[in-house]
Amino acid sequence: MKSAQFDQAQIAYESGDYAKALRGFYSCLKEDSATFEPGDAGLVYHRLGNCLIKLRSYNEAAATYRKALEDPDYGEKAAISANLGMALVGLGAYEEAVERFKAALADSDYETPYRAQMGLGGAYTKLGMIVDAGTAYRNAALDENNPNPVKALLSLGVCFMTLDRPKDAIEAYLAALEFKATGSTLYKTYANLGQAYVAMGRYQEALNVFQDAIRDGSYSLSTAAQADYEMAKKMLNGEKVSSAVPAVGMDLRDYPLVGLDTPAADNLFGGYSSTNYDDQDTYTDSRVSYGGGNVPLASDTGFFTATDTDLIAMGKSQMRTERKMRHTGLKVFLVFAVLLVLILGAAVFAYTQGMGYPSQETVIEGLFDAHAAGEDISPYWIASDEDGIRTINRIMDMVARTDSINFDYVGRAMTESEAVVTARLPEGGSVRYNIQLTRDMLGWKISGIEMAFASQQ
Repeated sequence: MKSAQFDQAQIAYESGDYAKALRGFYSCLKEDSATFEPGDAGLVYHRLGNCLIKLRSYNEAAATYRKALEDPDYGEKAAISANLGMALVGLGAYEEAVERFKAALADSDYETPYRAQMGLGGAYTKLGMIVDAGTAYRNAALDENNPNPVKALLSLGVCFMTLDRPKDAIEAYLAALEFKATGSTLYKTYANLGQAYVAMGRYQEALNVFQDAIRDGSYSLSTAAQADYEMAKKMLNGEKVSSAVPAVGMDLRDYPLVGLDTPAADNLFGGYSSTNYDDQDTYTDSRVSYGGGNVPLASDTGFFTATDTDLIAMGKSQMRTERKMRHTGLKVFLVFAVLLVLILGAAVFAYTQGMGYPSQETVIEGLFDAHAAGEDISPYWIASDEDGIRTINRIMDMVARTDSINFDYVGRAMTESEAVVTARLPEGGSVRYNIQLTRDMLGWKISGIEMAFASQQ
């Protein structure tokens, strides 16, 4: 583009003076528009959007990127879509942001898809869709065009920890250490790796990397990382340690925006360095906690059927009645006998179809309701011993407290069953859970719960 104002604005942008660059690009759009060649308008709007998003004016940035997309002669549609996704994340419009990132990735001419993958991972994280977020981060890390996949690997490790897969998180953090990370990024990697080692019970290795993280005194462990560090030291010294170590790490939904895409012709982001990211600390911890909120009961199915235990008792009662009424004749006896057979047959059928009281739906609703209210959830679990309670609490720490749940699937097996529910988050989006259930006398109790992976749907 031939414009002195544009060139000066570009220099200001590259120097980090985004306010001056913004004024320059606006002046270019106002005063030079009569001499624009095809595609120039889209280019200027693109650069204006970049300035606005750097200045945290996300609403204006989104509107400006949309204007850039309206220029049919401007060829950087994928880059604009990715940047628009960043602005939408800043506005909290995470679902629309996901669509914009996907649109960028669908463009075969897009030269830096790892940027859109990082943005997609952040948007999915905001929606609580941790499996999908992990997939996006993994794709960013594997992208051959990504000159430095450390941040993607760190984010992937955080996702694995959230999914209670510390072994996989360790592999992600070790892969990140193979690259030449320095400063706080290196120390955060060590700290996150230490937490993953603690989760695996590998305390000596955890102690070693925690000490690497704080060796030069320039980096301070987060609250949760410090707790794990102390736990590792106590375990190695043979001290008695409470298993209830609070996982008070960062909330993934507080992730800052990642880097902007720019036209292929400019070199505003010459490498995948800190200029691609905001200055906020992104990886303060490798654990995730969800916010509060009450979970109202979903509508009950209203379906109740007695188990075989109930029906056997009913049969015994019926037989006593028959003995009292035997003088009424064989005909009455046969009527009751037929009824008993029908009831027992219905009981067997009901048992094989997974029916019970409380039903699977009632137990699951009760679990989410109690979890949201901060009440005791152990009555809904089959495990009741001390170790089982600790395991339950650890699992439930990663279960979202939501406004509502919907049942996507409920199995109807006899003794072991499963269900899939979608939990709706207050800020939008959803998380899916696979829930395992076990027959408990007359009804059901929960024996396990985990996030549903995209590949399992």
